[in-house]
Amino acid sequence: MRKTTFYLASFLVASSLLITPQTVLAESVDVSIDSEITKALRQNCSSVRVAVKNIHTNDALTRVNVGQRYNSISTKLMARLNGRLAINKLDSSKLVNITNNFESARLKFNSNYNDYDTAMTELQRASCLDNIADYYQKLIAARDARNRLSEDIKTMNDLLIRYREEVQAVKGSISGGQNG
Repeated sequence: MRKTTFYLASFLVASSLLITPQTVLAESVDVSIDSEITKALRQNCSSVRVAVKNIHTNDALTRVNVGQRYNSISTKLMARLNGRLAINKLDSSKLVNITNNFESARLKFNSNYNDYDTAMTELQRASCLDNIADYYQKLIAARDARNRLSEDIKTMNDLLIRYREEVQAVKGSISGGQNG
């Protein structure tokens, strides 16, 4: 049991380091017909479209990998450890609470990713030459959706850190925390 707890804690630390969010923030800007943004979009339309396509493709691959990792952490590690602690009649109420919060955050991440994917698909279908203001609004919507994903990842990583800390506390309460 102690070795399992140690391995779980080690895995949680390693996995939280692997899936650290990359925060992307930008300020909202009003687009008028003569603005610099309009001119830049018009002049760089094809390169912007290629960049959007590449980001969408890369984010889809990243989402699959990150989603699988979070799912594995939730189902294969957190749920199993909580179950083992319950079977051994050890107080794991804090771990269960953190696990529930993590699962809620994971489901929110999945939902927000679907919103982001829809926003990116709409952006890719839009024309940055025919209707620049509409294209820019879709770009803003995609950016905002991506920022929500970043917040979701930060929330999940914070919950993993709390879970790891609580695992350490439980480990310390078992036989004085001696390894065996």
